[in-house]
Amino acid sequence: MGARVPCEEELMLNIEQAIAEVASVYQSLTGRPIEPGRYEPPPEVDPLGQAESNYRRFKGMLERQAKAPQPPNAAAPAAAMGFAPPADIVEMEREVRVHVDLPGVPRDHVNVTVAGDVVVIRGERPMGRPQASVLRHGERRAGPFQRVIALPPRCRREGVEAALRDGVLTISIPTDGGAAEAAEISVDVK
Repeated sequence: MGARVPCEEELMLNIEQAIAEVASVYQSLTGRPIEPGRYEPPPEVDPLGQAESNYRRFKGMLERQAKAPQPPNAAAPAAAMGFAPPADIVEMEREVRVHVDLPGVPRDHVNVTVAGDVVVIRGERPMGRPQASVLRHGERRAGPFQRVIALPPRCRREGVEAALRDGVLTISIPTDGGAAEAAEISVDVK
């Protein structure tokens, strides 16, 4: 008996599933949902065929990335770290402030580190429901998260401060520093 050949319906792309997967990866990488847009392909292009081709290329890229060997000190990809919480970055005269939404995350579940030219925010949002419950609809992200934010030029790394209040992590980065320092610095979250 030979190998079963999938029928045409099984080979067709499930567009809703593809959109959900792409949206999930995009949000993991950027920390924000995909903005709806409009794209009109030229009339000679089959839109379904083009979408299916692009999706298969996208999936192939993700599979190749997952199989690629990683250096031992490489930061984990955002998708593997769970999610990237949304952030605002505000530049002021003598400092830059980063505001990261972390509702429901206890202070002891947040780790802020200055490493090279970036601030790395890692942590975990606990599940917000009892163990014996059944989730019927879920939009709130739980589990591990990571957000990496580039430091501004001339920042003073040893002066970085972090405070978690009312579900918002505020990181203050003074901009009166000198040349970049390579040492990793752990920031105490107050």
